Amino acid sequence: MRKAIVLAGVLGATPLLSGCLVADVAGAAVGVTGAVVGGAVDLVTTSPEEQMAKDNERLRKENEELRRQKSQ
Repeated sequence: MRKAIVLAGVLGATPLLSGCLVADVAGAAVGVTGAVVGGAVDLVTTSPEEQMAKDNERLRKENEELRRQKSQ
């Protein structure tokens, strides 16, 4: 969210920027959009087995973190 706000601010200031920097900012905007679309496609195309494996991995990491916190 913060990245999107910063990007919007930079894009709003494009008339003040040099041409080279404008191209870099435009490329960053395309990269951010691509990441959002890619994430949405992953959510739609994830099989139940893949989702279960991801959930199990996330839970395993959370358990490890909790154990680490308890031992401190």
